[in-house]
Amino acid sequence: MPSPVRVVLTDLDDTLFDHDRATRTALQRVLADDPAFTDWTLDDIDRCHRDLLERFHLEVLAGRLSTDEARIFRFRCLLECAGAAEAETRAVSTAASYRQEYETCWHPVPGAAALLSAVKSTGAAVAVVTNNSVLEQRQKLARLGLASWVDHLVTSEEMCCSKPEPRIFLEALRRTGVSASDAVMFGDSWTADVEGARSAGVRPVWLNRFGAVSLDDSVEEIAAIEPVDAALRMLLRCV
Repeated sequence: MPSPVRVVLTDLDDTLFDHDRATRTALQRVLADDPAFTDWTLDDIDRCHRDLLERFHLEVLAGRLSTDEARIFRFRCLLECAGAAEAETRAVSTAASYRQEYETCWHPVPGAAALLSAVKSTGAAVAVVTNNSVLEQRQKLARLGLASWVDHLVTSEEMCCSKPEPRIFLEALRRTGVSASDAVMFGDSWTADVEGARSAGVRPVWLNRFGAVSLDDSVEEIAAIEPVDAALRMLLRCV
């Protein structure tokens, strides 16, 4: 019999927070506002933006760029890819426009609040394990109404390492005083969340909201948080 789950480790972006929705809405504004992207589709700019986001996140993590600097460099690269004139100068206003729209579009993934509430009602702890800055993720949790259910927040910024590095998961376990066998990791990223959890000895549950192909059929997965009862049973097993 599996051990009862005493802590749910969970990702934030695109697991509890609908980062995809906010990002694509903000990028749609960039497409509409800048003629350099006339021939680009939303999927085009989204794909390129995701690649640059990952690249410049590593620079932020290494302390070589601030978050604001990384955002400007990201949009400079996008503008240069689109053949825009004066990309360096235009990147500042484009990045600011994107960020303004992004912040107005913060929404939880459907069922996120109900799931955290249900986890807490069983006596299990909740620890968010996320690749981002402390301030940004605290703001998201507060504005989404999720903060009251979160016992611990462990970020890549404070740990100076990103998922799937096992150290970030082990720190979450240390803070909750729980062993890996008594924990579960819930997240949408196969590499960061599933493989990262496994590297730390934690059972993963994959949130596959966009119908990706599983790389290992032995990994438990759900397509949505709702219905919450089903998600809760998979996470805790003993419910």
